[in-house]
Amino acid sequence: MNENNTGGFYNDEEENEITTRGNGRTDGRLDNDGGLDDDDNATGTMEGEDEKALPLPGAAAMTRTRTTKAASSLVLPNDHVRQFVSFLHKRIGESSSSSSSMQYGGRSKTSQHEIGNLYEKSFPAISERYFKHANWPKKELVVEFLEKEREEEGKERTATGPTAADDKIFLALYEELYFRHVYSRTSSPSIEERVESWKAYCRLFDCVLNEGEREGVGGVGGLVLPNVWLWDMVDEFIYQFQSFCQFRGKLQAKSEKEIERLKELKDEDDVWQKEKVEAYLEALQNKRKEKAEREQEEATLKEEESDEKKVRRSNVLDTLGYFAIVGLARVQCLSGDYELSLKTFDALPDLQGGRSLHARIPGCHVSVNYHVGFAYFMLNRYKDAAKFFNRGISHVERLQMNLRRRENGGGGGKSTGSHSPGGRIELLRKKSEQMLSLLAIGIPMSCGSGSTSSGGVMRSLDDHTRSVLREKYGDKMAKMNNGETDAFADLFAFACPKFIATNEIIKSTGSGEYAADPSLSYNQEAYKKQLAVFVEEVQQRAPLPKLKSYLRLYTTISVQKLAHLMEVTEDELKKNLEVMREKSSNVVEYRREYCKSLLDGVEVSKLNASSAGGGGGTSATAHWNNFDAFDFALEEDGKTIKVFDHYTQNQQHEKQTSSTSPAAAPTKDAEIFSRHIHRLSKLMEELK
Repeated sequence: MNENNTGGFYNDEEENEITTRGNGRTDGRLDNDGGLDDDDNATGTMEGEDEKALPLPGAAAMTRTRTTKAASSLVLPNDHVRQFVSFLHKRIGESSSSSSSMQYGGRSKTSQHEIGNLYEKSFPAISERYFKHANWPKKELVVEFLEKEREEEGKERTATGPTAADDKIFLALYEELYFRHVYSRTSSPSIEERVESWKAYCRLFDCVLNEGEREGVGGVGGLVLPNVWLWDMVDEFIYQFQSFCQFRGKLQAKSEKEIERLKELKDEDDVWQKEKVEAYLEALQNKRKEKAEREQEEATLKEEESDEKKVRRSNVLDTLGYFAIVGLARVQCLSGDYELSLKTFDALPDLQGGRSLHARIPGCHVSVNYHVGFAYFMLNRYKDAAKFFNRGISHVERLQMNLRRRENGGGGGKSTGSHSPGGRIELLRKKSEQMLSLLAIGIPMSCGSGSTSSGGVMRSLDDHTRSVLREKYGDKMAKMNNGETDAFADLFAFACPKFIATNEIIKSTGSGEYAADPSLSYNQEAYKKQLAVFVEEVQQRAPLPKLKSYLRLYTTISVQKLAHLMEVTEDELKKNLEVMREKSSNVVEYRREYCKSLLDGVEVSKLNASSAGGGGGTSATAHWNNFDAFDFALEEDGKTIKVFDHYTQNQQHEKQTSSTSPAAAPTKDAEIFSRHIHRLSKLMEELK
């Protein structure tokens, strides 16, 4: 489905995020050994090409030292790939080494910077130039290359010790890059590629979880990696899990052999199973917590620590454990467990802090705001959802402005590819569009929810977000305010995440046996389950905006007349009134100063009362919070509705209690507006 399509149907193809990640090229095919195709032979060697064409740190120096064509050069396809592999291997070895000399401590800082350049600049540039239509060399070829290079340099690889451990973590990191490129190059990797990718992530996370066991074959030592790489590991891990669930959930167009293989994988209860994915994420989170507690205990025993030793401390476990919290909450959100997802997000120590770790990584920051907001959205807490959506949308807008400013200022042409700033921003922009669509739904859905009505939600947004919302979704919001449920379903189909078909959904579909009916789509079932919850809420709330607009015009109105205006029966009107009362009562809102958990909330009525109890500007704020709030009562005869306007009542109360205080009095404009409302009400009474 096209990203801009908001049609009211579910796209059963690979999800939008999956097909648009990476460079979007799907026409390439790979050789069995992972090398270049014959068509790429023209770019397969680099003997006559400019070494400075690609951003490879130290490449020129390494080229000048090569006087003859070594045996290791025959293993990998070209000089740039060989230099990248060799340079990354050396820098990871230097960073993770347990050496404690002062000289090496300085070199470690340089290695950290160069690893960042290799990841963020060299890898995407080489991938774009040489591997558009082929995969990177497989791990076995890289191992062979490193062995030959070590032989040429006269070094020996011991069975244990730093060299073996360095190779282990390097190969785990290389495999992560290799399979990420596989997924970015083609929209649908083969089953075996998906299986091997799972095993590669298991090896990588096992290395990290063995952190501290530096001797032998485990741990990451003092390795320091860029935060953006560590976030991308978790993000890609969740993405590939989601991709596997989508692949497994659609049986149409699959051969019998593929279906049998998927059955085997399901029975093994290991490869890309939700429980195993969550287990790894929880293990990283718990290991991080254990390490923090251990370091705190050590700090009490040892007050002073040399600066050099602080440099040697790895960031891999701490940062991966932090991002694993986001990943775990994301999986729970994709599974439809929204309350558990919010509880998991509580573990982030600085969720709403401007200087938090996730706020420094654009992809992570947007993911946090989208998934927290969506969890609130599905729990019918629309104002809380709007706060997080607004924060994510504003962040993406700032990033786009900075990118345009850099490109217009001579910082280079348009950047492309999944790892380039332009490629990343494009993915974030699509997520921003989804958040904007959810906001467009949430505003009419919040109508009738007491003081958090649509006006209150709208006022909580930035000016730019409000402007874009009216421009792009004004027509659809008008339809939703008129109670057209199809408009809600259209936007929800576009804006919701692609839910995963868990084993519970598979068991509850058809006969309960996987692939018993190949015509079934488990992806559809996962989507329909969440859609049904959403549509049920929509059907309850759809009449409320129109009902509320009529009630605002009257202080007293008969049930018969209001039913006629609403074009419903009297019984249906009474049911709608009951729904409005239910949705308006006990409305809660998250406030950081009062709530310990994201699931907690303070009743809005109490917040307004607290605001009204203050003086000066606080009282004015309370007026506007209460402006949309009103109550109604059905008289004993069941034929007349009386409407009580909280705003007018507050005016009268304040005039009685503080007639001499200009700060506590309502604004002049509000008084005029209220007067016109009552005048219109009297006029309607006369026209009966």
